[in-house]
Amino acid sequence: MRITFEMVTTKRTVCWIDPGTGKKRQKTRRFEQTVNPFNRDALGRPKDRRAICAEVNREADLWKLQAENDIRNGVYPTA
Repeated sequence: MRITFEMVTTKRTVCWIDPGTGKKRQKTRRFEQTVNPFNRDALGRPKDRRAICAEVNREADLWKLQAENDIRNGVYPTA
């Protein structure tokens, strides 16, 4: 018997202008978790969909913010 768990996903995109070529570049990353009884919080309780959505969005926003800060500092992601 195969059980398929519901996937919670979100995407974030970072855009910048390549300093070497002057072209617009972008990097998109997908963040995901599944809603399943094995996905538990710090207290050992199973996470519900709302908690997983909040966690996935927090992780995605953190990645986007870090990538934008790196771009401002001259460290460009590999697209």
